[in-house]
Amino acid sequence: MYLKKALLGTTALLGVGALMVADAGQAKAQALEVSVSGFSRFLAAFGNLEDQSGTTDARSLYFRNDTEVHVKARGTDDATGMRYGATVEFEADTSATGNTDESWIFIGGNWGELRFGDEDGAADNMKVTGATLAAGTGGIDGAGEVANVGIFFDNSSDATKIIYYSPKISGFQVGVSYTPDSGHGGSTTYPTDTTATDREDWIEAGIAYSNTFGAVDVTASVVGSTADYETGNNDFSAFGGGINIGFSGFTVGGAFFTENDDVGGDRDIWNVGAGASLGPANLSVTYAKINNDGSNVDPNNIVLSADMGLFPGVALQGDVSFFNRDTGTDDDGVTGVLRLHIGY
Repeated sequence: MYLKKALLGTTALLGVGALMVADAGQAKAQALEVSVSGFSRFLAAFGNLEDQSGTTDARSLYFRNDTEVHVKARGTDDATGMRYGATVEFEADTSATGNTDESWIFIGGNWGELRFGDEDGAADNMKVTGATLAAGTGGIDGAGEVANVGIFFDNSSDATKIIYYSPKISGFQVGVSYTPDSGHGGSTTYPTDTTATDREDWIEAGIAYSNTFGAVDVTASVVGSTADYETGNNDFSAFGGGINIGFSGFTVGGAFFTENDDVGGDRDIWNVGAGASLGPANLSVTYAKINNDGSNVDPNNIVLSADMGLFPGVALQGDVSFFNRDTGTDDDGVTGVLRLHIGY
């Protein structure tokens, strides 16, 4: 739903990144094309934010920013047709403590693509859920002030990994990723293997399908994940799938995932959604619920979402959430966000 348009960089900073020069005695690399994209967002949050967040005396109205700058370098070898490059997503908010969100390099060709670095795993990137079709900030997978119920099983996030994506064949694509240590990312050296909450040898995989049959669009995937905890004889595994079907500007979809976690406990997650595109505006309703095995705590969330393009690259987005954290206390209510999004 986000409106994006890449801009070619010509500043001195980008000029430095555009040329990759090898060390002395090595061949000089070909110049890469460098582009800049990203987004700047201003958000107003309101409603029962204390109950939604579980934070005592949380404000019922506040503002916040969300800003990222994405630098992409891309090149193609004329002799072999191999593609290569890098992506760095810089966090640009004044409160950001990390310098980047994701940072990875890739090499690709007719055989597929390999990625190396701090990037989401294959299962997370390939998932299809009821939130895939959402308008606004993303419905049940959007801004944190409304998306208080998880729609997907736990994943390795941006821990350092290697990922492989196959080429698309007849609408099908396969992906798999390997993460040695879920607690290790960036340039941190010598990670240990004795952190009780960290997972090791984490393998995530998926198979996705997308195709159009006349006026009907179909997108679906099945994904899975498996890992060991670094201490104790504890394992983690998860599996599930989802589908979206679109026709004449309307889309419906949903997903189901099951998670087996020896430390955090087992749970089932399911979600559904419906959306409509009405000219410059998009509308959706999404619902998510978690069933925690061995517990009566089963949170759920309904989100009504809308967005509208105002100018090229500018959109007004909003969500209203009806939540129930189901912890047995006063933990249900209504929250909302209104966000101005500029994509570039």
